[in-house]
Amino acid sequence: MNPDAGTRLLGSGEVARTLGVSQVTLRTWEQRYGIGAAGRAPNGRRRYTPEDVERLRRMRALQAQGTSARDAARLVLDRSAAEVTAGQRRHRLAEAAEALDLPTMGDLVDDALGSLGVATTWTEVVAPVLRAIGERWARLGDRAAMAAEWALATAVSTALDRYPAPARVGRAPMVFVCGPAERHELPVKALCAALNDDGAPAMFLGGLVSPDVLRVVADRFDPAGVVVWSMTSQSADVRILRALHADGVPVRPAGPGWRGLPTVGEPLPPSFTAALAACSG
Repeated sequence: MNPDAGTRLLGSGEVARTLGVSQVTLRTWEQRYGIGAAGRAPNGRRRYTPEDVERLRRMRALQAQGTSARDAARLVLDRSAAEVTAGQRRHRLAEAAEALDLPTMGDLVDDALGSLGVATTWTEVVAPVLRAIGERWARLGDRAAMAAEWALATAVSTALDRYPAPARVGRAPMVFVCGPAERHELPVKALCAALNDDGAPAMFLGGLVSPDVLRVVADRFDPAGVVVWSMTSQSADVRILRALHADGVPVRPAGPGWRGLPTVGEPLPPSFTAALAACSG
């Protein structure tokens, strides 16, 4: 084996725990379908590269969608094979959300991220399902819909945490933070991940970040912009924008929570695609 410098190779046990399968399953996939470890250690033990693990994750995700092991292996090995359509992905994800099946949702989102990238996964797969569930909740007051929305948001957020963000050097990052008490962070977390996925450095700080911490981050990283996200007016605090703006921090309000408030800084466009383009620029 001659892996790239700095690449950490994983053993069978660690890969099995990561994917939630047995080591016997890993050996079976390798022996029957040719999907396994790229090489062996001097003692003969299997050693998996990140690319090996990604193929195995995709194999498991395809099986979660109802694909047979043999067909899943063929799809993974033959990247030119027909991909699952966005509509099929939405349907399967909605089913798993209604069942509160977090492991399956995680597999489905992992597969979509690996196949489509962050931006397309969000705009064509995840957001439409979340929107449909949310509309049912708002229209009917259905507690099952509330639970399904929570489960899907949790699964997507965790999948984004797993999704690799390549290290970027030499460029000022965009910093993303949520307004105080903001509970709907997923859209801006996805925007940050999509920016990273497109090759631009980005940092997601989450919520409950004090202005003093933001000032330290701004001094340390000299960001191209600090996006402050608020989904609702209850989490939109104009004082934070004004304080950072007065310190010379390039703040950018984002989200419907700022609507009608006397903000400072250039707001991000309301659509995900336009906001991504504005951050990239």
